[in-house]
Amino acid sequence: MRLAGGWLLLLGPLVALAPRGMPAWAIGMTLIALAGLARSGKPFSFFHSMAFPNPGRLLAVTAALLALAALSMSWSPSGRAGLTVLEMGYVALGALAVGAWLRGLPAGDAGRLGRLFMTGLAIGIGLYLLEWAFDFPLHRWWDPSLTVAALKASNVPKRTAVLLALLVWPAALLLRRPGTGAWRRHAGLLIPAGYTLASLLLSSRSAMVGGLLALVAYLLALRSPHLVRRFLAAFLALAFAGVLPLVLTLDRLAGLADAPWLFPSARHRVEIWGMAAERALASPLFGHGIDASRSLDPMGALSRFGTLATSLLPLHPHNAFLQIWLELGAAGAALALALTLLLLGRTRQLAELAQPHALALFATALAMASTSYGIWQAWWMCGMLASGLLLALAAHAAGKEQ
Repeated sequence: MRLAGGWLLLLGPLVALAPRGMPAWAIGMTLIALAGLARSGKPFSFFHSMAFPNPGRLLAVTAALLALAALSMSWSPSGRAGLTVLEMGYVALGALAVGAWLRGLPAGDAGRLGRLFMTGLAIGIGLYLLEWAFDFPLHRWWDPSLTVAALKASNVPKRTAVLLALLVWPAALLLRRPGTGAWRRHAGLLIPAGYTLASLLLSSRSAMVGGLLALVAYLLALRSPHLVRRFLAAFLALAFAGVLPLVLTLDRLAGLADAPWLFPSARHRVEIWGMAAERALASPLFGHGIDASRSLDPMGALSRFGTLATSLLPLHPHNAFLQIWLELGAAGAALALALTLLLLGRTRQLAELAQPHALALFATALAMASTSYGIWQAWWMCGMLASGLLLALAAHAAGKEQ
């Protein structure tokens, strides 16, 4: 238990200073959970995971998606396709093992772990804001070749921003437990609201958009979580079904890649989406193979924003729906839609207090995955894993999960 507490305390500082270290954190947490399950005499109690109660269909869909990804290695042009499948596998194992271990914890132990996580998160947010305010002294000490301008424009602080946008929602739920005073209930909402306001001053537009949409989802879910769930389910279905014609329309018909009123990175993103959609249509059933986005031959394609050298795309299409279509085709899109709908449906099994927080977390992850990082990037998958399990921990600490 002490090791688990220290590992949760470490999460906030790790996110602030080395977000790409999230895979190491997730693997460590999985090993801690497996050891805890072994000591409890239930080493294979995955099927009773707190995160995924009665998970038969969820496990079947996850296994099918992993099997398709593994099979697609045989036609993927990427040299790291096998590593990507391995990363997907240990994230799935972590969800099962850590969720099962958390379910068996007494509510008091869960509360203590939650408080350690919140302490670490407060340290992490403080470190992140201090780094921004004083021109990244720790980052520049670690790598003296980095300049302040390069750091502010790079993905280094942006990764931290999006991970913190996820983690503030479990923290908010921990503060809004039943029986707490009015100030703590309001403080719970102030954590994500305050962080979202602070993110408006930072460089990650994805964190800004994700945070704002999460607040909207949260406030609406306070009145009707069922309505928010239905809206998110409809969005998922429309996004998976319509992403290819939509992005082709934005680029080829609406000409947004050349629109002067859009900032350059948005115009470039529209072009990337159009190129990815055209290539996805060339292999619509099973895609070009897992992780193919980083290794697609440009085949003479031209970009308005730079020279295309060895790859058509800059690592990934910056849109999860489009990346799944491109790499795994209609089969992968159908499985991914089924998986996300099942995860969304699990929020019904949380206590009424927890559901708005879970839906807000789902909304912010969905928004950021739609506009930013590659869906199979290990640090990003592990960040979503950590936030989901910590929200489950917070619900368990409240002692009101259903």
